[in-house]
Order: sequence, then structure tokens, then C-alpha cells
Amino acid sequence: MAEIRSPRLLMEECHRYTVQLSELRKLLEERLHAARSELARAGESYDGPPSVARTRPSAARVRQARLEVAAIEAALERMERGLYGTCIRCEALLPLDRLRLAPHLQECAVCAGETRMTA
Repeated sequence: MAEIRSPRLLMEECHRYTVQLSELRKLLEERLHAARSELARAGESYDGPPSVARTRPSAARVRQARLEVAAIEAALERMERGLYGTCIRCEALLPLDRLRLAPHLQECAVCAGETRMTA
């Protein structure tokens, strides 16, 4: 049976969620700006997925920055659609700590293939 909460508690929870979402949006926008700046320093612009073959010495950095721009833009789009914070594979809620660490990643640890070593 669903838990019944008071309107005050629901409003507090909603406010807390809105603050967290704003914080994560700011992180995404800061990282997007940094990745685009990296591309600009390399003399590149983002217009799609990176090509496979590059001849420049900085090709790996450019490729990484382009992938990061694409991932951040996708996360911002998911945020606009109300889907941000859930795994794109299994739809599980992503922990806030994981989103703060890497706000553009949209997979849970299980779906991303991350394993935790226990002692």
C-alpha cells in the first residue's frame, strides 16, 4: 500500500528535488562549456560523432571532447524530457552521488558493467 504523506512533506521533497536538479544542470552546463572549449582550442567544432580516422597528434583529446559534448547534450535533453536520473537501459533511478560525480552518464553501475570489489 502506498505511503500517505502530508502536503508539506511532499512540497519539501519537491523543493529538494528541484534544487538537486538545478545543481546537476549547472554541472552539466559547466562541463559542456569546458568540453566545447577543449574542441575550440584544438581548432575543431562539434557537428556529430567523431570520425574514426584522424591524423592530428591531438586526435584522442578531440575525440574524447566530442564524445563528452554528445553525452552532455544527451543528458540535458533527457533532463528536458523528464527522463534524467534514470538508467537508459533498465530505468532504475541513478543515485545522486553517481550523478554528481558524472552527471552526463546515464547508466546504472550494473548496466555500465561496473563491478564493486569487496574485501
